[in-house]
Amino acid sequence: MKKEKVVNSLVSLASLTAGAAGSRLAVEHLPVKNTSLKRWGLVLGGIAGASVLDRKSRGRKIGQDIAISVAVTQAGYLLKDWLGDKFKDNKIMAQALGNPTSSYMGLDSSDFLASYTRPNYDFIAEDVAYEDVQEFAE
Repeated sequence: MKKEKVVNSLVSLASLTAGAAGSRLAVEHLPVKNTSLKRWGLVLGGIAGASVLDRKSRGRKIGQDIAISVAVTQAGYLLKDWLGDKFKDNKIMAQALGNPTSSYMGLDSSDFLASYTRPNYDFIAEDVAYEDVQEFAE
């Protein structure tokens, strides 16, 4: 294994990760109300960007990897939106679409921090009485 191949793989990994994260941020912050429309725009933009760029320089490789990642990430979300309800009882397809199943360590999707949207992250101790906490603290 050559050092150059490892470096190229790490650069691709970073580029693909940045593209995926950037596409999720774009969906949240683009001033368009229709989420599907935003996702379609990013898919088409990613395909166009990947088609225009070649891999002749490191910068172009990074750009193409980012564009591919944007398109793939948002296409995955579109598939999940379209097919998620149809495959929610199919354990393999639900996992493939990004839905954690209840058989995964006994948790449902509301137990995952990534899907947790309430402002207070201390939801585990919500049922503990104030008096019990004070008694423990003493």
